[in-house]
Amino acid sequence: MGCWAMRRRPHRLDAIRALCLCVIAGLTACAPLAEQRGEAGLDATWLLNEVKGLTAPEMAGRAAGTPGADRAARHIARRFREAGLQPGGEDGYFQWFEVVTGVRLGEPNRLRLRRGEERVEHAVGHAFVPFRFSASGRAEGEVVFAGYGITAPDLDYDDYARLDVARKIVLVLTHAPRERDESSPFRKPEAFHYTELRHKVINAREHGARAIIVVTHEPNHRDEPERLTPLSGSGTAEWGLVAVHASRRVAAALFAGSGTTPAELQQEIDARLEPRSRALPGATAELEVSLVAERGRTANVIGILPGRDPRLREEAVVLGAHYDHLGIGNESSLAPDRIGEIHAGADDNASGSAAVLALARGFAGAGGARRTLVFAAFGAEELGLLGSTRYVKSPPIPLDRTLAMLNFDGVGRMRGNRLHIMGVDTAREFRPLVAAIGADLGLELRLSGNAIGPSDQTPFFARDRPVLFFFTGPHGNYHRPSDTWEKINAEGLRLVAVAAYRIAGRLADQETRLTFVRADGGRAGSARERARGGYGAYFGSVPDFSESSVAGARLGAVTPGSPAEKAGLKAGDVIVKFAGMVVRNLEDFAFALRSRRAGEVVEVMYLRDGAAHGARATLEERR
Repeated sequence: MGCWAMRRRPHRLDAIRALCLCVIAGLTACAPLAEQRGEAGLDATWLLNEVKGLTAPEMAGRAAGTPGADRAARHIARRFREAGLQPGGEDGYFQWFEVVTGVRLGEPNRLRLRRGEERVEHAVGHAFVPFRFSASGRAEGEVVFAGYGITAPDLDYDDYARLDVARKIVLVLTHAPRERDESSPFRKPEAFHYTELRHKVINAREHGARAIIVVTHEPNHRDEPERLTPLSGSGTAEWGLVAVHASRRVAAALFAGSGTTPAELQQEIDARLEPRSRALPGATAELEVSLVAERGRTANVIGILPGRDPRLREEAVVLGAHYDHLGIGNESSLAPDRIGEIHAGADDNASGSAAVLALARGFAGAGGARRTLVFAAFGAEELGLLGSTRYVKSPPIPLDRTLAMLNFDGVGRMRGNRLHIMGVDTAREFRPLVAAIGADLGLELRLSGNAIGPSDQTPFFARDRPVLFFFTGPHGNYHRPSDTWEKINAEGLRLVAVAAYRIAGRLADQETRLTFVRADGGRAGSARERARGGYGAYFGSVPDFSESSVAGARLGAVTPGSPAEKAGLKAGDVIVKFAGMVVRNLEDFAFALRSRRAGEVVEVMYLRDGAAHGARATLEERR
C-alpha cells in the first residue's frame, strides 16, 4: 500500500517515508524526517555486534597503552571513516597522550619470613608478587592479621578496631565479608569500594602499618586455581606503602603455631559479621620491593561531522564515551583473585563506545545537524579520566564554542526501560527536554542534577560546559571478568541511542545556546557514582585529573555554596592534608572524604601558587 500511495501522491513522498520509518523503528510518535532517517540506523543487532567486536579476545580487555587498546582505537577510527566523519585528532583521527603502561620488577624483590630461629625466603613470582601500586623500599616487622582490611563506619564494621598495627606488617584477605550473600551489607553498590585493593592498602597505611600482605580470600575460592597478581597492564601512581600479593602457602606459614587458620577466621567473620583480627605471636616478615615504571602512549579517537548551518557550524555538541577497560585486571578489579584473566568490559564501556559509533552512523546517514557534531572515544578513563582531560586541554573545537557534552558509560544493561541521566540541571533547558523525550519513548527516567561523577563528563563540567551522563544502572558484574557481551540488553542499548539521538539532535539544531548552571556538584549522588564509591560526606570540590609534579589533589573547580567554597578554596588549589591525613593524590583524597561524616569540622591544608594555607570546613550530607 505504501508503494501505491507513493506513486499516486509523489508530493507526499517524504511524509510517507517518515511514517514508514516510524513504523519500522517501533516508535509511538514521529519526529521530523531527518531525525527518523537517522534513527533507522540505530539497529540493536549492529550495536551488539560492535560490543562483541570491542570485547573480542584479541582486544584483551583494552587496557590503556596495550596492543588491545590500540586495536580498539583503530577499529573505532575505521568506523568513523566508514561513516564519512572528518578526522578530529592531531594525527588523523588520533589524539595521542602518554600514560603509565605498567611496571616491571627491579632489584631486589624479596620476602623473608621468620618464626623463632627459623628463617625462610620466598621467591618473587611464585610465592609473592608486588602490586603495581606498591611503594619501592624495605619493610620489616611483626605480622598482624587484620581480617579483610576494611574500616566501614557506615556499616559499623572495622577490622582495625582495638588492633595495634603501628610499625607492623598487616596480613589481609581479598574481598569482603559474605561476598556471595546477596543480603550482605557489603554487596550494596555504595559499599563496593570497601572491596577494592585501594581501600585496603590506604587503610593499612593510615593505621600506621609499614607494609601490607594480601592473600586470596578463602575458603570461598579454595576450589579455584590460585593466581598471583601479574604486573602487566596499565599502571598507576604508587600509594605510599609496600604492598604485595602472597600465596596461601605464605599465609599458612605466618599462621603456623597460632592455633587457627585464615580460613577458620574468615568463616567466623562471615558468620557474625564481626572482625576476628589478631596478632600472630612470633611471626615476623621482611619485605623488599623494587619497581620500575614503564610509560607508553594511548589515544583519544575523534571524528567530526561538520554542521550544515553557515552560522551555527562553528559551534559543537560533543558525544563521547571511553573505550578502555581494565585489561587483565588491576587494582580497580572487584575480583582481585581473578586478576590475570581478561576483564572484557562489555558494559564498561564497550556499550558506551558502541552507542557513540551508532550515533555517528545515524547522524551521518541523516546528513548531520545545523551545528557540528564531535564524536570522541576517550582513552585511559580507567586510569583517572586522562583521555577526556587531554581532550578539554586541546579540543578540535574550542570549549567556549562547545554547546554541550553527552557522555555514555555503562549503557548496556537496561532493566525495565529504566535509564539514569545525570547532569540535567547543568543547563536550564535540559530537564524539560530530557523529560519530554523520555516520555515519548516510554522510558522510566531517573534524573539527577548532579554533574560530578567518575566518568568523562566531569572534565567538561569543570570547565563550565553543560553535560549529560547516560547510565543504565549498577550490576554485580562491574569491574569483573563476568562483564561479557552475552549480558548486554541490545534493545535497551538501542533505546539509549535513540534517546540520545533525539536529545543531541534538538540541541544541535536549536537557534539559541544553553544557559549553563553550576548545579550541585556532589550532593545528588547518581547510581553510577554510588556504584563506584561516590558515597561519603559532601565537600563540593571538582578534581583536576591532569598529571601534576606537585603531590596532592588539585581542584579543577569548586561548587558554589559548598563547604569547599565556604572554606575559601578555589580552582587550582592543591589539597595536601585533609582531616589529619596526608594527601598524596586523588585516591588519598577520596579515601579521606569517604572516612568522614556529615557535620564534622575538618582541617584542610592546601597550596595556592606554591604557598601553604589552612582552612576549616564543615562537611555536609550527600543526598
